[in-house]
Amino acid sequence: MIASQDDGLGHGSADHFTTDGQQVTTPAIADTPHAMFTERYWYMGALVPEGDFVFGAGLGYYANRKVMDGYVSVSRGGRQYSFSASRQCAVDPLVSAIGAMRITVEEGLKAHRIQLGANASGLALDLRFNAAMAPNDEGRDKVVRGGQLMADVSRYIQFGHYTGWVELEGSRTEVAGTQCWGARDRSWGLRTEARTDASSPPLTRFRPMMFLWVCAQFEGHGIHLFLKEDAPGQVRSLVANESYPPHAGRPASEIVEVEHDIEWQEDPFAQRIAGGTLRLRFADGRRKILRMRALPGWLSLKAGMYGGYRGWFQGDDKGPLHTATQAWNLADPGTRRELRTLAEQVIEFSDGDAVGYGTIQGGVAEGFAKYPEVQQQPMM
Repeated sequence: MIASQDDGLGHGSADHFTTDGQQVTTPAIADTPHAMFTERYWYMGALVPEGDFVFGAGLGYYANRKVMDGYVSVSRGGRQYSFSASRQCAVDPLVSAIGAMRITVEEGLKAHRIQLGANASGLALDLRFNAAMAPNDEGRDKVVRGGQLMADVSRYIQFGHYTGWVELEGSRTEVAGTQCWGARDRSWGLRTEARTDASSPPLTRFRPMMFLWVCAQFEGHGIHLFLKEDAPGQVRSLVANESYPPHAGRPASEIVEVEHDIEWQEDPFAQRIAGGTLRLRFADGRRKILRMRALPGWLSLKAGMYGGYRGWFQGDDKGPLHTATQAWNLADPGTRRELRTLAEQVIEFSDGDAVGYGTIQGGVAEGFAKYPEVQQQPMM
């Protein structure tokens, strides 16, 4: 069962104080040669129905390395602004703040606050996430390969709305919950990250597969799914649920089968979805069709060092405090090649007559026996 305390850091460690009052974290779960123990916050939201303004934020805590890193990023009108930061955290290891950015759990499973103060990126914001649905528990994803533990991650998703403001190059946009739909997740465990930074080879090689990470929010429900297939219809893993508002008193409904028919954009640099359908079958026998239409906005996750960016990888010790800023022109060919595929792509979803919004992360590796039209572009 997910509890409000799960929103706090410290899942993999025992915290105590020395005689001089200093807080110390003693890791309880050791890193392995294949994975490092990671606790992570992740947030995304988009202004709808236009879908051209999308933001993301995240924070990772690596107890064994005594390192914390994070990012805040906004994409609007074909430009993306990003602030990234890392700090050593032998002192105050469970304070989720790095330089100008701070994440505050104001009330577990109900309200979080993401703040970015003055910095060199041209981006600042103060946004509060207000939960709209009960958390959607992904459970525990444990991967053992060749007798070796490769990953062991627990995670849950929660849909909600954001209020507050975002400032880009001195121009402030007020954000109201009725127009800013999104989600967040919370995860902890042994995590392996793919390396996709061309400046720091070798790159991770992917065997034939497809993955889809979908967050689709509607007025009265939310659908989240994480699907990996080794071949069309050959499921490696699937975690999928439909969640409801807390006051509904209704447990999440498990989705046990997903069939996909995806239409792709003609993009010379990355795999981008244009639209399509997801056919869902529930454990109780219900079926529904989720229709998708891409909106203009997308936000590259290189902002958060996913896969690494210019030699900086998640969990790297960059010293007492290290920050970096980016302002990317998303139409520039050199930038696009560097940013690759992995992104939050804003999608309008239809569930019967209900219209909702959210984002998709997805990709197809070479050799997967469907969607050959995009496999010449990087999967992630």
